[in-house]
Amino acid sequence: MSLPPFFRPMLLGAALLLAGAARAQQPDSVFADAPRETLDLASPPRFALYDQAFYQNKVFLLGESHGVQRLQDVDFALLRHLNQRAGVRRYLAEVDCAKAYYLNEYLRTGDEATLARVFASWVREQAQWGNADFVAKIRRIRGLNQTLPPARRIQFVGIDGVQDYALLADYLSDQRAAGRPLPPQLAAGLDSVQTALRATPALATDLALRTQRALRQAAPAARRALGRQAYAEVLHALTNLGYARTLPGREQQLFANYQAALPLWHLTHEKLYGLWGLGHVPQQKGLNFSSLAAYIRQSTLPGHDKIVSILSTYSGCRMLMASAGLPAPWRTPGQEFTAVDKFNHDGPLVRLQGIAALKARTLPGSTTLVRLDAPGTAAHRLPVHITYAPGLPASQQMQFDPAQPATAYVQYLLLVRDSEAVAPLLPGSAGAIGQR
Repeated sequence: MSLPPFFRPMLLGAALLLAGAARAQQPDSVFADAPRETLDLASPPRFALYDQAFYQNKVFLLGESHGVQRLQDVDFALLRHLNQRAGVRRYLAEVDCAKAYYLNEYLRTGDEATLARVFASWVREQAQWGNADFVAKIRRIRGLNQTLPPARRIQFVGIDGVQDYALLADYLSDQRAAGRPLPPQLAAGLDSVQTALRATPALATDLALRTQRALRQAAPAARRALGRQAYAEVLHALTNLGYARTLPGREQQLFANYQAALPLWHLTHEKLYGLWGLGHVPQQKGLNFSSLAAYIRQSTLPGHDKIVSILSTYSGCRMLMASAGLPAPWRTPGQEFTAVDKFNHDGPLVRLQGIAALKARTLPGSTTLVRLDAPGTAAHRLPVHITYAPGLPASQQMQFDPAQPATAYVQYLLLVRDSEAVAPLLPGSAGAIGQR
């Protein structure tokens, strides 16, 4: 039956009202309906958003923009929490095997000179890692360890490529010193690698590959001289030196080292936690990037699909960067380092859709944890959407797949507001190594 003409505008108006109401109920971003928790970093945070399933994960990754101070506090708080609640005692670090070895020596002995050796190359290269807040955090981890029984103390596991050639030479020396002398030909090979590392690192790659082959061919004698564990660690170090020829992609190197680390340092049954750069923690390959977390999750390693990623976002924060690497108008005149406010996720260079609305629900100076993967949230359906300023190099962009929901990449977000930059580690500065 047809309706009289005067009813039709009424029905059309009702339909438009219903459609508008439906649109109003649709979340405007992946954050809109996700549970939130403000973290009190002045005392141990509760981390109340984490449920029992969270603690059943095997790998926990926190992603940061390097150079923002408050992430050092969040990192320590989460490490301590996971140690207490999930038994995590292995810190999966964005450092190489040599730096991890000497970090563990510092945790064991408290020797400040050992800690200085770890940071020397970062300070020399003006890297963001060479900062006083990172040093302070390492000291806090040692302090925490002193309160824990030996079986629960935290140790570092380094899976990055070689970061400090001279320190790697020292590491090889220390591995050899604990055993008996190698047969002359093998000793000469390792001597040549160590000499190259200290004087001409460009020559070390080919020398490392040749020495590695020689050690494998003479495995029984080399293992007897060095000891089983030291022999394996020396081979692993030489493998890393050879990556320039065998495995040039960084994420592939990280994953290869991750796989090697599991048997090498007896981690098969351990839970692992670490703070990493933002680009390493998404668990799905994007349109223009791959990541360590994606390799882990998509691997056939037993249990390694149990991985959780927490991605940090920023508003009003400052990041420490070497002044020489910045455009002249951004630099602090006459200073080696500048605290830059250009890299927040609400502009001017990067805008994450929805961050303004999330910011409106939080307080200035706050640190807010957001659970994207809570049941029924929009993040199970909506993709991550980021826009970049015109002219920003493609190498500085992460393009997420619009066909994938946000939870395919990460399960939690952290909104950090108004953090200062980390303090540069300069001789005589507060927090400098050797000055307490």
